[in-house]
Amino acid sequence: MKKIEVFIEWCLYCVTIKASEEIASTPHHFKVIAMEIITIPCLYDNYSYLVFGAGRVDAAVVDPSEAWPVMRELERQQVPLAAVLCTHHHHDHIGGIDDLLDAYPRLRIIGFKEDGGRIPQLTEFLDDGDSFEVGAISGKMFHTPGHTSASVVFHIGNKLFVGDTLFGAGCGRLFEGTAEQMVASLARIVSCGRGTELYFGHEYTALNLRFAAEVDATNGTVRQRAMMVEEMRVGDTPSAPSSIELELETNPFLRATEPAIIAYLEKHAGLKSHDPVAVFAALRELRNHFE
Repeated sequence: MKKIEVFIEWCLYCVTIKASEEIASTPHHFKVIAMEIITIPCLYDNYSYLVFGAGRVDAAVVDPSEAWPVMRELERQQVPLAAVLCTHHHHDHIGGIDDLLDAYPRLRIIGFKEDGGRIPQLTEFLDDGDSFEVGAISGKMFHTPGHTSASVVFHIGNKLFVGDTLFGAGCGRLFEGTAEQMVASLARIVSCGRGTELYFGHEYTALNLRFAAEVDATNGTVRQRAMMVEEMRVGDTPSAPSSIELELETNPFLRATEPAIIAYLEKHAGLKSHDPVAVFAALRELRNHFE
């Protein structure tokens, strides 16, 4: 595997990540040339992401919560918008599409075929595992039910845009899916490889880490990450991207076999089974009421 060079530029409204070289990830292999990602804060705690391919001829946006921050950044970058990538149908992830269509009438709206009835603007209906291309950007879409029945993630190079399926140190609530589905979806995300970068839909990392510190109290990496995220948020720096490696070390929803977490759940949640789905369900229920 060749070395990945990452240059990070922090600014008030975005984080730009430029990657080059050939990237190999297990089990999926992609070649990415000079891809850029700009993180755009939207609404109260949402993130949308602008993705540029080689040559910056055009861009795609992932989950445009609202249009004006996206359009402002496109104007700043002087790059036209070619496509929207939709991870799921919730309004805080698609609320900007209509306004973007007003500005870009030929915009491609790409999503999961099962969400066609709930995202009426869709123009391209992908199935699980389908490939897609937007200019020089190419990747695959994977169905990851749990948060909703039709949630998906987009895998572009060694970047994974996970919507509300996985968060920094957390995961999405189960609005439509089951605990068993979410466990399988998280496992599928992890299978993309420890070096995969994760771009999630909300800034929940600090609160999630407080929860992780309670249920996984002996985990020093959780405490270290919490201090780092606290410093980042003081300066309005997004905690995205994360990585699968970091989540495996600090995200309790990916650590359901850890004895400390199981012992905590036995004591505080009446856990009877060590089955990973039962452990996940107990964790998710506790997190639902954690403030």
